[in-house]
Amino acid sequence: MKFDFDQGYAGVLIPLGEKKTLCLSSQIGCPMGCKFCFSGKRKFEKNLSFEELKEQLTVAIDHLEIEDLNCRENKKGKGFLADKISAIVFMGMGEPLLNLDNVLEFCDYVNEFYGYAYSRILISTCGVIPKMNEVIDNVNKIQLAVSLHSLDQEVRDRIMPGVSQYKISDLIDVCKKYNENYRQKIMIEYLMIGGLTDRDEDLSRLIGLGLEKRTNFNLIPLNSSFELDGEKYESSSKERMKYFRDELMKVGFKCFTRTSMGEDIEAACGMLR
Repeated sequence: MKFDFDQGYAGVLIPLGEKKTLCLSSQIGCPMGCKFCFSGKRKFEKNLSFEELKEQLTVAIDHLEIEDLNCRENKKGKGFLADKISAIVFMGMGEPLLNLDNVLEFCDYVNEFYGYAYSRILISTCGVIPKMNEVIDNVNKIQLAVSLHSLDQEVRDRIMPGVSQYKISDLIDVCKKYNENYRQKIMIEYLMIGGLTDRDEDLSRLIGLGLEKRTNFNLIPLNSSFELDGEKYESSSKERMKYFRDELMKVGFKCFTRTSMGEDIEAACGMLR
C-alpha cells in the first residue's frame, strides 16, 4: 500500500503477515543521484519537515485502524503501535541523514508518545559518514543500514556519485564502530546487478570485509534496469543471488535476499519518485 501526498512524496506499508513495515520518505527528490534509483532521477526539492514525517505515520495508523493511544495511558497493554507496525524504516525517497534533525525528532516522538522502541526504527543511508557517526554516538540506539552496493571504489563512485567523496575503507571503519557499540549488528544493503556487482571478485571482497560475524547482509534484486556509460544493466539471476547468500552465510554472516514487492505501483525499492 502506497500513500501519495500532494506535495510530491510517498510512504509505503509493506505487508509481513499480520504485521507491517512502514517505509518513510525523508525528502522530496534526492540529491544523491544514484544511477539505479528512480528517486535519484528527480531533482532534489526539499527536506521533509517533522510534521510531514509524522503525517506519513498518521495516514498509516488511520489505514490500519490502530487506536491512537498514548502509551502511558494504555493500562491494558493492548493496541500498541508495534502490535500492527513491527518496524519503521527510512528507506523511501531521499537520504535521511541529510535531514537528520527532523528524522531524529520523529524518532523521539514515536518513542515518547507511542512507547515505540528505538530498536524498531531503522535509518538507511548511502554512507554519509559524518552523519552516521552522529547516529552511532546518539544515546538512543537507532538502527542503521548502509547501502554499500559495491566494494570496487571505481564502480561505487560511478553508480553512487553522491557519496564519491567518501572512501569505502572509511565507510567500513564506521560500520565496525557501529558493530562495537550496538547489540544488533549493522545491516549491509547490497544491490545485485548482473555483471557489475555480482562477480566472483565482488563476493570475495564482501567475505573479506573484516566485519563481525552476525553482521546482517541484505541482498537486493535490481528493480527494472538502468544504463551506465552506454551499457544496460539488469538484476542478477535468482541462482546468483542464492549463491552469494549461501557463501556469506557459510562464513558466519546473517544474510537474506529481499523479495521485490510493490513494483506494479512504483513502490518497490528505489522506485519512489
